Amino acid sequence: MKSFFRGGANHFSGQKAENKNLSATEADEKEIINTDPPSAGGNTLGAALLVPFASFGRIYSSSLEARPIFTKSVTAGVIFAFSDFLAQRIERKSRDTKLDWARLVSSGLVDLVYFGPAAHYWYGIIFRLLPGTSLGSALAKAFWGQVIFGPSFTCIFFAVSLLQGGNFTLGSWWSKIRSDLPGAWLAGVGFWPLVDLISFSIVPIKWIPLFINLCSVVWTIYLSIVANRKTSITSDS
Repeated sequence: MKSFFRGGANHFSGQKAENKNLSATEADEKEIINTDPPSAGGNTLGAALLVPFASFGRIYSSSLEARPIFTKSVTAGVIFAFSDFLAQRIERKSRDTKLDWARLVSSGLVDLVYFGPAAHYWYGIIFRLLPGTSLGSALAKAFWGQVIFGPSFTCIFFAVSLLQGGNFTLGSWWSKIRSDLPGAWLAGVGFWPLVDLISFSIVPIKWIPLFINLCSVVWTIYLSIVANRKTSITSDS
């Protein structure tokens, strides 16, 4: 009998302990439930903020697949026009001038008409000639970009700025190239090789022009200022 009552008491004590543990567990769950909404709300807000970017990414990717040259050209034109706008804002701090819309439009057009298509074909060719994403391949691509593509685009940019100002002749263009291209090229050496290494090693080829355009916002501000700077060098040729 004693053992029976002892067993019953032990069973009852075990039930009490189990109920106690269960109550503690339920209390913990209630606490978790009460603290979840703010965290969930934060995650929901973050997800909601990312939705437009995700939608833009899908639309842009589809446009790249359907019309790659058109998409890259329009992107380049918009970004470079915005860069020239920022460059003019910087220049206007030192002198009281109004926004030069003709210069802004010409900056956008040179990238819409030239840089967008040229970048599309350049990256396609350079990846066929130098395939892969190894360090050696990326360095080689960056080297040829600094030797061929970068200087040629800078020269075209100089020509457009002279045309926009009504000062273009072969002589004035050559003078502009001689006076400003070496400095612009040296400045680019400190900026573009790092951008090229990242783009050639990590970024998918179809997204490289967009990545380059975004990185070029700062560079184009500098280039716009240099391209529209008056040169004291003249030539009769």
